[in-house]
Amino acid sequence: MLLLQSPVGAFVVADPSQKTIIFTTDWKAQAEHGGFYQAIAKGFYAREGLKVVIRPGGPQSDNPRLIAAGALDVAMASNGFQPLNLLAAGADVKVVMASFQKDPQVMIVHPHIGAKSFADLKGMPIFMSDSAMATFWPWLKKRFGYDNKQIRKYSYSLAPWLVNKNSVQEGYLSSEPFSAQKAGVKPDVLLFADAGYPGYAGMVMVRGAYLRENGALVRSFVKASIAGWQDYIWGDPSAGNALILHDNREMTPELLAYAIKAMKDNNMVGPRASVGQMSHKRWGAFFSEMSALGLFDPALDVKKAYTLDFITSTQGQN
Repeated sequence: MLLLQSPVGAFVVADPSQKTIIFTTDWKAQAEHGGFYQAIAKGFYAREGLKVVIRPGGPQSDNPRLIAAGALDVAMASNGFQPLNLLAAGADVKVVMASFQKDPQVMIVHPHIGAKSFADLKGMPIFMSDSAMATFWPWLKKRFGYDNKQIRKYSYSLAPWLVNKNSVQEGYLSSEPFSAQKAGVKPDVLLFADAGYPGYAGMVMVRGAYLRENGALVRSFVKASIAGWQDYIWGDPSAGNALILHDNREMTPELLAYAIKAMKDNNMVGPRASVGQMSHKRWGAFFSEMSALGLFDPALDVKKAYTLDFITSTQGQN
């Protein structure tokens, strides 16, 4: 065996018998990926005989397209639309666990507007990312009567929203509200999940061929990832945070602390015993609502987009 120095300075044992999994996230390293980083830092993956390498995403990330093309084996799905869109396109990909029981997607609004619900945002300019166009934007249009004329391109800077005080900004519960407050605006925050958005988030999706050939590895990855999330949220997150700070030099300890508190206060990952879990009922509810809105063909077999085979016996609780 060989001793190697980790990015945070601790010496770890490199075991040549370990199997490597490259896991591509949907954004730059952040608290929303904390459980996976914690599992690396605390040795949970190593305990399962795995060496996990996290490849952070970014503004140009397109995990669905890359995994469908076979360029990725294990990647993060930001929301339920992504795996269902892949299924509808004929791609062989399955979701095996969900980090978040509640989607952390939000809209933030300047407080003088007095918006109390998503319906109050109809007709207002909304700064939206490109990735939103094929995911939650169609849901917002159908559910609340939004129009494409409202869309303003989100360039991952809050500056345009801060200047235009009669506009709306999409974001994550644990990120954009913090940035707005740092800029001197305490926004009103509307959480998608509170408006009936039924989907999971932060899901792990695996290319079908890889899953069939490496089922034991995926099972170990899921087990250790769940342990990582439990330790990150209910334990001391400092080990995982150190790796996040190493991978994302734009991240700060203050933002990490804010994000962790937001995840805890809003019960984003669910009860400790149910971390990572999914159920047929929840997937069915998401698909039923979206297909009823005309976003998916009702004949699509939603159960082909995910599997419960790699999570524990508590899977039916959520």
